[in-house]
Amino acid sequence: MACMPKIRPLPLSIALILSSHAVLASSDEIEEVSVIAKKISYANHQIDTSMTQQQNTVSSVLGLMDNLPGISINEGDAFGGDDWSTSITMRGFSIDGNQQQLGMTVDGIPNGGSNYGGGAKANRYLETENLATVEVGQGTADLASASLEALGGTFNFVSIDPSSEKQTTIAYTTGDHDASRYFVRHQTGQVLGHTRAYISYSQTDTSRWIGEGSNGGTTKQHAEFKFISDFEQLSITGRLSFDDVEEDNYNSVSIAQFKQTPDWDQLTWNWTGVPHFDQMFAEGWSTLRENTLGYLKFDYALSSTSSLTFTPYLHKNSGRGDWIPPYLVKAVDENGLPTHQGGSVQSKYGFIDLAGNALSPSQGCESSYSWPWESGNLLHSACYPADAVPVMSYRHTHYKKDRFGVLADYQVMLQNHDIKVGLWYEDDERTESRDWHKVIDARVYHHFDQTPYWTQYKNVFNTDTLKLYVQDSINFSDFTLNLGAQKYMVDIEKHDQFGLTPSTRVNSDSDVLLSAGAVYQLSHELELFAGFSENFAAIKNEVLERDASTLTDIVPETAENIDLGVRFSNLDWQVSATVYSIEFDNRITFIAPGSDTGGIDYTVGTNGQYINVGGIESQGLELSAKYQVDQNLSVYSSYTMNDSTYIGNAPGFNAGDKVIDSVDDMFVISTDYTQGNLRSGLSAKYTGERGAAESYTVVDFNLGYSQSLEDAMFESVDIAFVVNNLFDKRYLSTGTGTGETFFIGGPRTATITLTANF
Repeated sequence: MACMPKIRPLPLSIALILSSHAVLASSDEIEEVSVIAKKISYANHQIDTSMTQQQNTVSSVLGLMDNLPGISINEGDAFGGDDWSTSITMRGFSIDGNQQQLGMTVDGIPNGGSNYGGGAKANRYLETENLATVEVGQGTADLASASLEALGGTFNFVSIDPSSEKQTTIAYTTGDHDASRYFVRHQTGQVLGHTRAYISYSQTDTSRWIGEGSNGGTTKQHAEFKFISDFEQLSITGRLSFDDVEEDNYNSVSIAQFKQTPDWDQLTWNWTGVPHFDQMFAEGWSTLRENTLGYLKFDYALSSTSSLTFTPYLHKNSGRGDWIPPYLVKAVDENGLPTHQGGSVQSKYGFIDLAGNALSPSQGCESSYSWPWESGNLLHSACYPADAVPVMSYRHTHYKKDRFGVLADYQVMLQNHDIKVGLWYEDDERTESRDWHKVIDARVYHHFDQTPYWTQYKNVFNTDTLKLYVQDSINFSDFTLNLGAQKYMVDIEKHDQFGLTPSTRVNSDSDVLLSAGAVYQLSHELELFAGFSENFAAIKNEVLERDASTLTDIVPETAENIDLGVRFSNLDWQVSATVYSIEFDNRITFIAPGSDTGGIDYTVGTNGQYINVGGIESQGLELSAKYQVDQNLSVYSSYTMNDSTYIGNAPGFNAGDKVIDSVDDMFVISTDYTQGNLRSGLSAKYTGERGAAESYTVVDFNLGYSQSLEDAMFESVDIAFVVNNLFDKRYLSTGTGTGETFFIGGPRTATITLTANF
């Protein structure tokens, strides 16, 4: 077990101004309350109203957590409009394009994975106006949390409940980078004597902040419906969300590229007719996703001391990811014969003659384009006859997922015991395929033939999950003891739809995972807590994608988490401090195959392999505080010190090296001021170095005014002005897990939102 960290002088010097906080959501808005959770024996935080006001309404719900201790949220722009460039890190664990080590749920419903290929983060299910709060468990979490990825903590995004009062809300947002957003929500109020509901719809459009003209952007339609029906002993909650989005991506860059052109991610916005250049055309780097998630929660009070909850849910996900390779390929089967389905790439060609025949570069020609990487003679027009026609592909990777699951638990209070037992079952079927389409005329644009000329692969993955858990909270007056155990039983199968490779299956069961914690109430204002948990992440079905993975040698990832902390709360102060130690074992890493290109190898399909490579040790300190200076002014601050290093050697790192993209130090200071109907806020966040990427500080500003109206068409109106990255700081936000390339942080972005209720 790793040693606990030494506490540094800097954190101690600022400890008295740092905080913990939480919120309790009403049916219509977020209201601040004390964070102190009397029986929670691990570090936990929730967002508050000021954090929502610091972000524009176009932004995703993910970005609202960024000021909480321990958490770093990075998105390609201020709107969170690109899943490809989105990452979350906490205590050395990550959600990014390569890793899913943090659990995520929406109203307790598992999100189905946070990865790019078929996963869906919370922003696909929930809009900011319909968010009540985000419950964050740093490191250790509630055993009832349903996730196969919760190695280093969990995020639960909670939707607002319908109001008992009838009301309609309309809002319009406009801002930089062609931002435009319409939102409408209707609250039914109490109907049928026992039911209340709301339905909402939003339409969002933005452009990429890099470039102009055909520089791509995001178009999103989103709808939500929720109802609650209360009967004598039974409460039924139902929720349905639909999200349809088309995103053009941001590209990661090297340190050298950023220093040379800090406002450019190397993607272009003018079609040149030269495929080697046009492979970087922004509108050809796209993410298309459609997500529908619904659940019904039955909460039955068996008696005054016991209850039964049963929640079935259904999730459907579909979409694709696009790239535009600067060539066509010839595929052959295992006998070397041409094929349109499966097989492997025999050759590539970048030009054809007028009859449509593939051409080879002239013998001895050494011409080569140098940007974005060396093209070689295969793609340079000088190596072909003057009438040669350039060709391109439009490569689609299709994602589809269907999930059905159920959550069930029984809770009973027996004397000083609060006992909860439950289960989570899910049947997950994910389909992934990749096909190549011919660009009709690469000299003109990237319009492509709808019929693919080659389908590279098509696989179906079935994952069956059963989790059982039991936990007991034992109350001894001022002392509470929490004990728990959980076990996962996970079976994963892969089926090649072309029948070219045999079906494979892997068992990813966990051991019995134990947890224990204690809370000691020293006074009404002060409590101490300590917690230990064994966390688990199942082998993901992506591992079975790679034919070279030796499944008999791969074991699930595990982590042991320890939290020690203190919470203090009174009318003026809310303070929390936590030290933690984590040991993460059996880390699963992807080893990419060799490539014959200096740029993107578009032909990589199911090559490469996953292996277990050691693990990670993390120790750190998290401090947070909120001080209510007077009835108008409040100050919030948080500090994070984290030290995450690798255990064991592997390609790309050695034992003792800093974990790629982990952040050692973060510091937040923000103030919020209200005077009558006027409100304003200023927030600054410092993020330390991440490998070769330099530290940076970003400042956000918000100003708003609300007014209730009498005898008017509207009950109330509100205007909100938000500026993210106020001083237009140029910085590298998150990396890609390689330590070599990073995404550029978004520039200064201003928005204004007009809201009316009637």
